[in-house]
Amino acid sequence: MWLVAALVLLIGAVAPLTVVCSRGGATGRLAALQQLGMACGLVMLLLAQAVDRSDYLIVPLSLMVLSFAGSLVYARLLVPRR
Repeated sequence: MWLVAALVLLIGAVAPLTVVCSRGGATGRLAALQQLGMACGLVMLLLAQAVDRSDYLIVPLSLMVLSFAGSLVYARLLVPRR
């Protein structure tokens, strides 16, 4: 059940967001990058639940926090300097 949910999330969210991250304007890529980090974290959480290993949960939880921080740095670099 958990593996099916992870596969659906991979096909339905991660694949299209990867395409959006590689094309479009800067703000669209930034939004897709932030959503992609959360989607990948959710896939990892579902996989950790599928194999019933609670010690695998630290990687996706830290990925979600770090992907948000990385998006903030990317947004800061988008602002033109004077």
